[in-house]
Amino acid sequence: MSAVSFLTREEWEAALRDYGCKPLEGKGPLNTAEWWQMPWGRPFTVPVEGDGRSDEVTIQRLILDIVKCAPPDWEFPS
Repeated sequence: MSAVSFLTREEWEAALRDYGCKPLEGKGPLNTAEWWQMPWGRPFTVPVEGDGRSDEVTIQRLILDIVKCAPPDWEFPS
């Protein structure tokens, strides 16, 4: 069994921001996750460890979900 690979806060935040996502303002903190928002306004949560890390597979799956639910004419930043 392989070990879980974690991304630092800086790494996973940069990956989500590359797809136009940003923290969702006005939402209170959660115990094990943070609220974020897709560029077209859809909210989602990012599971986060106490030290700010998130596992790489979870971030990859979130990015896949972001791409899948994008409006048909949406163009992601390059």
